[in-house]
Amino acid sequence: MDYIVFAIPVFILLIAIEIIVTIVRKKDYYRFSDAINSLSAGMISITSGILTKIVSVAIYTGLFSVSALWEMSVESLWVWVLGFLFYDLCYYWTHRMGHEINVLWAAHAVHHQSEEYNLTTALRQTSSGFIFGWVFYVPMAVVGIPPVVFFTVGLINLLYQFWVHTRHVPKLGWFEWFFVTPSNHRVHHGKNRRYLDKNYGGVFILWDRLFGTFEEEDELYEPIRYGTLKPLRSWNPLWANLQLYAELWQDCRATGSWKDKLTLWFRKTGYRPSDVATPMKMPDIHAYENYQPAVVRPLIFYGAFHFVLMIIATLALMGSYHLMPMWFNTLWVAVFAVQLLVIGWLLEKTKKLVILEAGRFATVAAALGITHLQIAVPASLWWLLCTLAVVSLLALSRVQYGETPQVHLQKP
Repeated sequence: MDYIVFAIPVFILLIAIEIIVTIVRKKDYYRFSDAINSLSAGMISITSGILTKIVSVAIYTGLFSVSALWEMSVESLWVWVLGFLFYDLCYYWTHRMGHEINVLWAAHAVHHQSEEYNLTTALRQTSSGFIFGWVFYVPMAVVGIPPVVFFTVGLINLLYQFWVHTRHVPKLGWFEWFFVTPSNHRVHHGKNRRYLDKNYGGVFILWDRLFGTFEEEDELYEPIRYGTLKPLRSWNPLWANLQLYAELWQDCRATGSWKDKLTLWFRKTGYRPSDVATPMKMPDIHAYENYQPAVVRPLIFYGAFHFVLMIIATLALMGSYHLMPMWFNTLWVAVFAVQLLVIGWLLEKTKKLVILEAGRFATVAAALGITHLQIAVPASLWWLLCTLAVVSLLALSRVQYGETPQVHLQKP
């Protein structure tokens, strides 16, 4: 079982508290569809991790067993302290390269696509980081940091980073000098020229001060604009993960240079072959409105209800996948992705909503049927699904969903 499942209820509680504080303080730090999209990306990330984490586990343990230079005891406190510090240093370089190399940015950009900054942004994670992310932690295996230490301090590092994704906490005095805080991490998520590619630390901000990538937040003279220079402009969590890979592939096919076909993936972020496009210029980040297709209130309630069901289902899967065969996990990870995809579509499309939703229920029914061939599915679950589908489709058919207004440029 993945221990992150115990943290999910705490995350949800803290998000609820932040929403309440946001309302009480009359701030505009949350938008419903944006938050749902961030959480959807996070849910796809942790469920797909059921299938992909074996890559990082196998690679690290394999490298450790054949290349560790020193034998370190997990019973020694200094080994845990060294592992914690070493992991954060490796994370700094993983994170930094994730911003500086095309193919690594294609994975990491998911985390930056939200145009808001709140605790849901912390859970907005990539599903493809496992492909290259392990490379930067090889030194830890070679030095001899035991796998149990590596994976434990990695989890602690990840959990620490949750709380810094908020706009409600101001600067924290001396703490800012040594640790990553909400203030200096807000800078990291800014797309202002001043803030781009700064503050990469996970727990310690000392690495940024040491390697020259630190920038202090100046909300008075340089308010932060969140998101990416090339906005996603979609609530599709699958496209969020695939967008930049697709663009790199298009450039690879379009260029006539074999050198570029082979190297553009590992060139500096934003690089495009000269025979495909001119070098990217810094856009006016204040010249457009944030992505927000109009959604009527009944559809918001409808989407929220079904999204809560998906959270419950995700908790159930994450708490039991270690007891289930691989085919079962693979099937339901795919089904969950479809569910979140359609919920995202419901929040941005204006037509064929009932057809989309019927298709969503059909995928669940098909998956239950496949599961029933190997594992008996209780009759009560079938009745529950049928009842939910009928009631949901009838309710959705009565929603009067107006045309989505065109997003227009707003003069700065």
